[in-house]
Amino acid sequence: MRSQRVSGGAIRRRRLAEIWTHLHSHPEPSMQEFATAEYLAGLLEQAGLEVRRFDSLPGFTADVGTGPPVIGLRAEMDALVQNTAGGPTAVHSCGHDANMAIVATVMLELGELGDLLEGSVRAIFQPAEELGNGAEHVAALGVSDGLSYLFGVHLRPEEELPAPYFAPSISHGSCLFAAGTITGSDHHGARPHLGANAVEVALEISEGLGRIRVDPQVPSSAKMTMLHAGGDNLNVIPGSGRFGVDLRAQTNEVMSALRAGLESVCARVAASTGTVIDLDFRDAVPAAMIGPRAEAALAAAVATELGDDHLRPRIVTSGSDDFHFYTLRNPEIQAAMLAVGANVQPGLHDPAMTFEAESMERAVGVLLEACLHPEPLLIGVAPVGMALQEKPG
Repeated sequence: MRSQRVSGGAIRRRRLAEIWTHLHSHPEPSMQEFATAEYLAGLLEQAGLEVRRFDSLPGFTADVGTGPPVIGLRAEMDALVQNTAGGPTAVHSCGHDANMAIVATVMLELGELGDLLEGSVRAIFQPAEELGNGAEHVAALGVSDGLSYLFGVHLRPEEELPAPYFAPSISHGSCLFAAGTITGSDHHGARPHLGANAVEVALEISEGLGRIRVDPQVPSSAKMTMLHAGGDNLNVIPGSGRFGVDLRAQTNEVMSALRAGLESVCARVAASTGTVIDLDFRDAVPAAMIGPRAEAALAAAVATELGDDHLRPRIVTSGSDDFHFYTLRNPEIQAAMLAVGANVQPGLHDPAMTFEAESMERAVGVLLEACLHPEPLLIGVAPVGMALQEKPG
């Protein structure tokens, strides 16, 4: 393994285990990751890296090398609050503890290179990925401005990508939530002709979601996920109510069509029922905008570090990730997220989630190689089903 020359295998394993154990034992919910950020920032500061903490929210950047940062590494810090035997508890059930440990270890090993490191690398430790908007807030601080490459990393479920395999990118879908309100007048159960029934209005909206026309070749879904109307008196027809809608699409263009379709459905139902329907759109997360050179660089890094037999095609998932807010702000950035086969069981967001620890060590080697050689000669390293272009010139 090429990158083991930077930090011996035993040193890397011990370092990863120590960092991961601390992070896993001290999970913090979204926008509350202050102790997590301080632990990691202190670790990297002690190693001589240049750390800049965010003023308005948890998180920081850490730079290593000389000159303006050219390559960025993103790690998300938040845990999920889930019901466990001990009640609602913060749990690292999405592998963010592993992602942080991987990125921190890469930065520490880059720092150990000294003058052998050409250029500069920036790590971005951000809050609130699980809220879908942490990266949006951090990108607005300008931390990704000027970067040429941005690499993310994430463990994958066993059925999607088993260990010890890697994929050079994850094609996330877009998601958007809408909280809706129906406003009308309550009336007597014996006189349904006197007004609209908010329950029936909501059902009409739900049925309309299934009739929104979008490109059938792009995976998408629109469904009602919450409905509240009426009270304890069963002889009162509720005129008002609340509902929620979850929209998903594999491309940002189809998401725009779904949103317009939902607005059209609600306008039509409101007009036909004499009610007022308002929509409050929340937590919009863009679909993946994958840079072909970044994807190719990660593919080449896997092939160089582990062998091309460890390489698998791009992962396509209906799940979302706020990582893509960075490219939304900086479209010129070549960005891609490394998919790490880690035998995650029983699955992401399960409080009992476990994974193969050795996957972190392999991921460090791959990301280290990508940081050291972001633009290698990319001939003969294309995974099955994905063509990679040769480096120009």
